[in-house]
Amino acid sequence: MPEHQKIQNVVVIGAGNMATHLALALHHKGVNVIEVLNRTRQAGEKLARRVKAGYNTGLNAADFRADLFLLAVSDSAIEEVAKSLHLKDQLLVHTSGSVDMAALSGASSNIGVFYPLQTFSKEKRINFSNIPVCIEANTRENEEKLIQLARLISKKAQLLSSAQRKVLHMTAVFAGNFSSFMYTIAEDLLKKHGIPFSLLKPLILQTAATAKHEDIFSRQTGPAVRGDTRIMDEHLEMLAKHGVYMEIYDLISKSIIKHKTRNDEL
Repeated sequence: MPEHQKIQNVVVIGAGNMATHLALALHHKGVNVIEVLNRTRQAGEKLARRVKAGYNTGLNAADFRADLFLLAVSDSAIEEVAKSLHLKDQLLVHTSGSVDMAALSGASSNIGVFYPLQTFSKEKRINFSNIPVCIEANTRENEEKLIQLARLISKKAQLLSSAQRKVLHMTAVFAGNFSSFMYTIAEDLLKKHGIPFSLLKPLILQTAATAKHEDIFSRQTGPAVRGDTRIMDEHLEMLAKHGVYMEIYDLISKSIIKHKTRNDEL
């Protein structure tokens, strides 16, 4: 792609976790973040200082000459904020995993999605090079621009439709959010018995390492996949006074058994 068609100047709308990490990643790769637009002054000015950008509390972005307007706000605010930007043909993208690209259709004639698949915290530094960035756009030219931008900060730019991205976002809840809550359950139960959670950390790391392989279920271990009903019954009895924890254990165990049975029949 010719140099003059590349994305070089960006306006970031938002100053939350996603906006902060994306703005910093682009800034460190030489992309010029020219303005941060955010209704909350303190957060907006802080991010603007970090990326050497201007700051504006208003959301009228049409006056800024930028190659890309990066909308990193909450899912529920995307459509409303997009329309308030008063853009015409400037390239506008949102960063959501679960919102359809069409939510931007009334805001500009050039739209897309720039979705990094990761959880973000302002306090934790992120290495973007290993984070997949999912791309969608309404034209091939816009698609190419966003792919090229994604490859500046990440080793993996992946084209996905809105429908595919929603599936990915849903599965990320299983792989990330639910896994994290399993650790919370384990920690809670261990605390009740005066046992340090740190004893589980080597097991957690080893288990996470299996996700690097294909056919993850083939490496599944535990009483459910072995069909050890005696151990499972014993565990359920131990969890009887913990209500929902017992229900979760029982449901997941039954799901593992069902999955194994289905695989064995293939």
